[in-house]
Amino acid sequence: MSTSEPLPEPGTAAHLATPTPTPLKVLVIDDAPDVRAYVRALLRKWGFHAELASNGADGLERLRAGDIRLVICDWMMDGMSGPEVCAAIRQEDFPHYVYVMLLTGRTEDTDLVYGLDAGADDFVGKPFDVQVLRARLQVGVRILGLEERLAEQNRRLKQSHDALDLAYGQIQNDLAAAARIQRDSLPVSDQGIAPLRAGWLFLPAAKISGDSFHFFPVSGDEMGFYHLDVAGHGIPAALLSTSLSRSLVPQSGILAPNLGSGEYLNPAGFLEAMNTQLCSPDGEVTSYATVVYGVLDPHTGRGRLASAGHPQPLLLRANGEIELAPKGGLPVGMFDTADYSTHAFELAPGERIVTYSDGITDCVDAAGRAFDIEHLCALLRRHREASSDALAELLRAAVLAWRGDAELEDDVSLLIIERPAP
Repeated sequence: MSTSEPLPEPGTAAHLATPTPTPLKVLVIDDAPDVRAYVRALLRKWGFHAELASNGADGLERLRAGDIRLVICDWMMDGMSGPEVCAAIRQEDFPHYVYVMLLTGRTEDTDLVYGLDAGADDFVGKPFDVQVLRARLQVGVRILGLEERLAEQNRRLKQSHDALDLAYGQIQNDLAAAARIQRDSLPVSDQGIAPLRAGWLFLPAAKISGDSFHFFPVSGDEMGFYHLDVAGHGIPAALLSTSLSRSLVPQSGILAPNLGSGEYLNPAGFLEAMNTQLCSPDGEVTSYATVVYGVLDPHTGRGRLASAGHPQPLLLRANGEIELAPKGGLPVGMFDTADYSTHAFELAPGERIVTYSDGITDCVDAAGRAFDIEHLCALLRRHREASSDALAELLRAAVLAWRGDAELEDDVSLLIIERPAP
């Protein structure tokens, strides 16, 4: 080491790093007592806490026992060499990074590469100059400070990630609860419309859907049914869909407060009431929906329906022919001046009326081909002997197979009401 000139005024640890409550611990590993004593004196003057070890094994034990983060280690020692100590340190699972400086008189590139490969971070030549040692310590302290700040950032990121995971889990739980509430607003049985039979399909693009449908008695002789598709999908559409469903479907035989018996028996009046409910007073379109509403006499098969922008219902005849119901008016919620018309239809024994959302006919496969109205009609014809609930399940399988591995882009729903043959 260079001692031919006076030692420079030493710095302090506070100058080298962000101030900490206790001095930074530095472990000096060297089998020469005089070197250990000299380096310890320098470290103390610079504001560090110095610990000493006379060999590699003792140094490793001290590292395992404390919170030492910086090591100055001699290369040539009895027992473990400096590079072997470096390799052993890198194999340990310390809770923090340990910065290692090797004291060595070796200057060959191959030696330096060997030391770096073993895990050394820096080198100080022997005999060392005090200024060089101090500068190398500054580098080590800066790197440890960066590592500490990075660790703190990672800790905060983990906290944020954990908080997001918790929030995401809560959202998923809330969505699952909302999905259960929404499904509770859908039919659970067709017993209330006997002797008619019904089948249905409900496939939300997300956990919850903007689609809704139901059927219910509206008088002693007739039952009502509707199929609703709120624009969009996900939470906003589902909230509006569920709200409309609960406000439009009679509960326990009591008509909804904003609808009288006249609207329930008059499909066009039903849609006009919905349109009034959805239209904004200032004329701004905030939400809208397509809907078809109809009434049907279970005993005679005579019915009436009106449509607001919804896909045309299909009348599946007993001979396999399929008729399209007339087109309707504008979706509800767009213009308060929209007009709707009621159209008569009739189901003979063994015939069905099918309503559906455009999520079926707009569903595309991997090649971009739509499961269009022709595919839907072909499936209905091919399986016209199946029961209504079995037919709905066949369509479920067909749509999902058509879509393949991709997620649904829009909500899919379908309602089949059948007048059974004797």
